[in-house]
Amino acid sequence: MNKQRENTKRVNNKRSTQSLLYKAVIILAVLLVLVFAALWIFGNESEQLLSREQAEQAVLKEYAGTVESLRLQSGKYVAELETAQGLYELKLDGATGEILSIVLLKRAAEPAVQPTPAASQAPAGGATAAPSPAPSPSAQRVVSEDEAVRLALQEVAGEPDDVDTGINDSGAFYLVEIKTSDGREAIVQVNAISGSIMSVTWEEPDGDNS
Repeated sequence: MNKQRENTKRVNNKRSTQSLLYKAVIILAVLLVLVFAALWIFGNESEQLLSREQAEQAVLKEYAGTVESLRLQSGKYVAELETAQGLYELKLDGATGEILSIVLLKRAAEPAVQPTPAASQAPAGGATAAPSPAPSPSAQRVVSEDEAVRLALQEVAGEPDDVDTGINDSGAFYLVEIKTSDGREAIVQVNAISGSIMSVTWEEPDGDNS
């Protein structure tokens, strides 16, 4: 009888030990999951963003001008850049400083028109001088496709790939596709009348299909 009790006690102790072991394994697995989750969350949150100074330098490295404003928005820097061509808005990757897009906000003011020389005095003898004809408005300058490509390449260095034309409220424009040496592709919008750069949009490079 005592032997049977001892056997029963041993079985119960063994089951209790196994139960504790299972619980310990489960608790350890839960702790490991929590640790990995915390590392993943904090790792993502601690992704280094560029400082304002670094973001400003990234803009000025690509384009000459003055950064009028710079703000961080949803992980991206949004900058306003004043150049000789006008005021542009640029969006940059907050971590790498890569310029994602550039849009013309305000075109630079056209140079002032030179005043027309005053009419010459009436000739001697009292004869009335014939009135000078009113100056006819100068014809609008139209940019050729080749010139649009040249202007686009001054903005973004690379190889021209394609040229399209379009028109909107601002007038006619060219869309010049340029492939850069690092595999990216930019679409430069050139005003077909003034030749000014209206916008530059960067496209992600195609994935390797090999």
